[in-house]
Amino acid sequence: MTPLSHALSRKGNNFDLVRLLAAVAVVYGHSYLLQSPDGTTDWVENALGFDGFGALGVYAFFLLSGMLVTASFDRQRSVPRFAVLRIARLWPAVALGSLVTVFIVGPLFTTLPLREYFSSGMTWANLDNFSTIVMKTGWALPGVFEHNRFPVDVCGPLWTLPLEVRCYLIVLATGLLGLLSSARGVALAAALGIAAFVLRVHLPPHLTPHSLPLVQIGLRDFTETPGGYSFWPEPFFMLGMLLYGLRERISIDGLTALAFTMVFLVFRDTAGAQPLFYLAFVYGVLWIGTTPLLRRFVPRHDYSYGIYLYGFMVQQCVANIAPQLSHVAAVLIAAPFILLCAALSWHCVERPVLMWCRGRLARRRAARPGGVPVSEQAVR
Repeated sequence: MTPLSHALSRKGNNFDLVRLLAAVAVVYGHSYLLQSPDGTTDWVENALGFDGFGALGVYAFFLLSGMLVTASFDRQRSVPRFAVLRIARLWPAVALGSLVTVFIVGPLFTTLPLREYFSSGMTWANLDNFSTIVMKTGWALPGVFEHNRFPVDVCGPLWTLPLEVRCYLIVLATGLLGLLSSARGVALAAALGIAAFVLRVHLPPHLTPHSLPLVQIGLRDFTETPGGYSFWPEPFFMLGMLLYGLRERISIDGLTALAFTMVFLVFRDTAGAQPLFYLAFVYGVLWIGTTPLLRRFVPRHDYSYGIYLYGFMVQQCVANIAPQLSHVAAVLIAAPFILLCAALSWHCVERPVLMWCRGRLARRRAARPGGVPVSEQAVR
């Protein structure tokens, strides 16, 4: 059995492998959506009856993020350091992606003359990274992908980034209240996060000081789930927070993971199938993320975020050029280009920015009495 507390140490887990698998699952799930129907459908969704590859990949991302981001704040106990590392993790890759969108994908695939394309305000709006990350404004270009099966949208997964940011704010707020240093406090923090999820905030399209009175707060409509999903990502983040708080009391082993899976299979045709599956899924993600059996497969570099951002974009390009390809053929063609984009994003932007921020923060902490360097795990 592997204690979860041990797995949360930098070299005691396979979380980079889980993130990679989650990103690949999202890309594969999107292949059914973007290519013309070829008679096949998402076999995971067919087997479960509710969620498919893409949804499960997103849930895994949010579950791990809930644990690791909470751990990040608990280790640092510093609002500036926490904010810097969160911004460094999200923004640089999005900034690069917006440049690629506007100056490479757009000119190559727009049906408009380039003069008209570059004179459109719609083109330059994609460089507003704040709206992308915070306000749920996706990338759309004039004359680009208008006739695709999934029209206009250049990077569908962007819709999850504002959700992630809101979850970061929950960690920040509850951390400031001193709730993240004990198991009971983290449990209360997770409960407050669920309350914030239930109370849905409706923001005006363009948030300014004059538009603040237009902000509305109401109860979430639980009959509405994200398109293609039967559940929501945010509760998985809050569950990740709770798991971090209970890390000393939780041990992970393969037999328990197998037992949860068998229980789900026995009751898969009952009303309790969906919650039983999520229980088995969460424990399975933890097992994959902690078992020494898979340690050799952990990637040396974290390309997951780049795959997540560029996968949909490259798949849209393939669908635009060859819409009649099967989803498998389209994925195989797109895969090397997705991997190339993710590698360039990691090595040229994400990793250098993270290392620079980590180095600066470590020097500041070391300069103080009793200061210790910020661990690499804290930037994830």
